[in-house]
Amino acid sequence: MARVLLLGGLDPSGGAGITVDATVAALHGAEPLPIALATTVQGLRGFVTAEPIAESVWREQIATVLADGKVGAVKVGYLGDPRVLAAVAEVLRPLRERVPVVVDPVLSATAGGMAGSAELVAAYREQLVPLATLLTPNAPELQQLAAGDPEALLRAGAGAVLCKGGHGDGDQAVDELWTGEPPFRFARERFACGPVRGTGCALASAIAARLADRCGLVEACRLAGDWLASLLAGVKPRPSGLPRLLPLTRGGTAPR
Repeated sequence: MARVLLLGGLDPSGGAGITVDATVAALHGAEPLPIALATTVQGLRGFVTAEPIAESVWREQIATVLADGKVGAVKVGYLGDPRVLAAVAEVLRPLRERVPVVVDPVLSATAGGMAGSAELVAAYREQLVPLATLLTPNAPELQQLAAGDPEALLRAGAGAVLCKGGHGDGDQAVDELWTGEPPFRFARERFACGPVRGTGCALASAIAARLADRCGLVEACRLAGDWLASLLAGVKPRPSGLPRLLPLTRGGTAPR
């Protein structure tokens, strides 16, 4: 069983962050290794605040799980603070040579209440983008990071960029995978479920789990996106608050 290192925030509502990451990795047949970099106050109605975990604690946690055996992939989610990002980049540099690193650049919350600072955006561009095997921005994040230009992120050192189409309009949601060649396009039905919490976490973690299982990048993005679409097809809008993907176990484990 491939082990996947999951770095991000702890969401007490269970709708996003490393709770979702760990569930998704397990559903895809991987062994999750969730490390909280921050604890957050958030729920279905929005993000309130976050408190970083002591760096000495999460560094020792990472060192301990790495000493237990190799990992097949790394997924990076919520960081929240440029100083945390810089420390994470330092830890990931030696790993990047051996395993794929999937970076979900969390700069806002679907339920509202969070906005990435200019310093955080700059830290992503300068320190974490060059370490990313795959970067998975949604449209607002892509605008913040690169003025909407995925090729700028490739020039900054990202191995590939998956531009997510969930924030777009029309009958189809189109994800585009940019690798330096003409982009691969994944067009899927857009469901009338409205915004859903945890989709970015789930997609990036599903991709990381498939990469850890030695799936190719294009196929990993396609299969993970198809799996996520199958979950969204069953999500119903709520009159108050945002729906979330959990429980993710509906329908059993993810297809291999």
